[in-house]
Amino acid sequence: MIIGIEAERANNPQKTGVEHYAQQLILHLAEIDRANQYVLYLRSRPESWFGGLPSNFKVKVMPFPIFWTQLRISWEIFFHPVDVLMIPASALPLLHPKRAVVTIHDIGWRYFPSSFTWFMRNFLEWSTRFAVKHASTIIAVSESTKADLIKFYKVDAKKIVVVHHGYSIGESDVSERRSIGVSLPEKYILFLSTLQPRKNLAGLIDGFRLLKQEHPELPHQLVVAGKPGWKFESILSKIDENKDIVVYLNYVADEQRLSLLKQADLLVLPSLYEGFGMQILEAFAANVPVAASNVSSMPEVAGEAAVYFGPHNIQEIKKAIKSVLLDTRLAEKLKQKGKERLRQFSWEKCAAETLEVLNKIK
Repeated sequence: MIIGIEAERANNPQKTGVEHYAQQLILHLAEIDRANQYVLYLRSRPESWFGGLPSNFKVKVMPFPIFWTQLRISWEIFFHPVDVLMIPASALPLLHPKRAVVTIHDIGWRYFPSSFTWFMRNFLEWSTRFAVKHASTIIAVSESTKADLIKFYKVDAKKIVVVHHGYSIGESDVSERRSIGVSLPEKYILFLSTLQPRKNLAGLIDGFRLLKQEHPELPHQLVVAGKPGWKFESILSKIDENKDIVVYLNYVADEQRLSLLKQADLLVLPSLYEGFGMQILEAFAANVPVAASNVSSMPEVAGEAAVYFGPHNIQEIKKAIKSVLLDTRLAEKLKQKGKERLRQFSWEKCAAETLEVLNKIK
């Protein structure tokens, strides 16, 4: 069987959640599948890791100026058909084989339309509606996303398969603080996500400010790591207004994430909505406690291994941070529960479940 995969997302040098998913899925499919032939469609020059894939993986670079997935991959599929087409994120080509799988990560624009630019909001709505209608199978990354697809797009539940993300976190010398590229505080809590309104960094800063006012003896600062997304200008202004307690690192490369995580006393994920929340698993792997919003997929991912808060309530955010920083027994309990929770997630499991979908699809 020939399986085509849109791989350009995996080729992004500054990877966030979706890009990590695409890369890890390809790498782990390569480890477990020698029976099928794969064609990886790229828009730009491949990163070096593509060269290490086995012989049943072929890379095809196809430059194109705009709407690459919808138009250029359509053209390729028309002239060079594949048995199954796999799209790791929402946008199914206009022309596609009958057997097509699309992964939907979230539908945040439905809940927070003002958090997206006009173009991005409308493009995501159109591409998702097209994908869920025409794909033969939809992979949702969480039960939360599956429920959203059924609610907003009336998708038949039998058409949706939930396949959770895994996590990947390498080796790091945590004593080498210079590896991050800036001077880190000795004590800090960590925000690790793209800067966009629904990530609720402003709410976290306000909650942390209250905690610092209530407990000025706390030495911690808030370290923010994440590249600007859309509508980030007001978020950067908020950071600048609070730079006495906030350190902004911008984007942090993969090889720096573990060092940054391991030195944190707490990871806080204050999002108003998440399709999955991969950084929760990364924190568990780094032996760091987690405080997270009690909405969408975050309780599904973290289970009993996190302290939760209402993301719109800065008093609750403050209380959650305080409970972990001031209670070492709670912090240690969360770390242990995080290790136990990790047993349910891996990229190997993600790839195996995805391959089962690709092999069974009709």
